[in-house]
This record gives sequence, structure tokens and C-alpha cells, in this order.
Amino acid sequence: MGTSSHRRRASVRTKAVGAVVAAAVVGGAAFALTGTAQAASVGAAYTRTSAWTGGYTGQYVVTNETSAAQTDWTLEFDLPAGTTIGSLWNGEHTVSGRHVTVKPADWNKRLAPGGSVTVGFTTTSAGQAGDPAGCLINKAACSAGGPAPTPSGRPTTT
Repeated sequence: MGTSSHRRRASVRTKAVGAVVAAAVVGGAAFALTGTAQAASVGAAYTRTSAWTGGYTGQYVVTNETSAAQTDWTLEFDLPAGTTIGSLWNGEHTVSGRHVTVKPADWNKRLAPGGSVTVGFTTTSAGQAGDPAGCLINKAACSAGGPAPTPSGRPTTT
């Protein structure tokens, strides 16, 4: 017996279903990889911890949400018009206009996986002081997995 050289042609319907399945697989992989890249990062979350006439105390909790140690992180944010930094701790800061850039202190440059550092600061303002805006951590938008933890010593509600 001889071999048949007859090949069955794929129908238009089969080709269309195959194209849809391929697009779904590629799109799903791209979505999954993007979600992973965003989740695996260094994030920062802001909380105003106290306020008074003419100023407030605020903090950013910088968190390493990756599985590897991170070094030399950079936090940036913009103060509202008329608001200035009075003091800042747990980092070295520079101010250009209203833009604040914070680099880690020598002792907290290395963030262990899951580790965090709290950068706190006081502000002064001629009027009602607003919260900072435009937060960036390592040149990416600040986002951490949830709100900043409540500072110790402050009552909480349940």
C-alpha cells in the first residue's frame, strides 16, 4: 500500500478559533507579566501623623515588595505651594522649589525583601498645609500594597 499525500485543509472557522485562542494566550501572558512587574517593586505609602496650625508631621513608609534586597532607593514628592520642610529623618533630603528628593541614610540604604523604612518629616506653612503630591519611588509612581501602617503611639479604632 502506498502513502496518501492528501492533507485536510483547515476550515475558516478552525482558523478563526485558533487565532482567538492564540490572542487570548498572548494577551493573558502579557497581563500576567505586567501585574507581576508592578507587584514586585519598591513602594511607598504616605500618612499624615499629626497637624497643627501652620504645619503637620507626615511620613512615607518605603517598602521592598520584591524577593531581593534593594539598595539606594530614591523617594520624591512635591509639597503644596507655601509649605516647606522643617526637618526630615531617616533619609538625606534636598529641596528644589517645592520638589523634595530623599535618598537613604548610610544605615538604611539596603532594604531587605519585605523590609521597610519610615521617612518622617515636619512641615511649616503660612496657611492650611496640604499633603504632598506627585510621589515617586525610584522614578515610578508610589504604590505599596495597602495604606501605610498606623504609627506607633497613636490610638487605633477597630
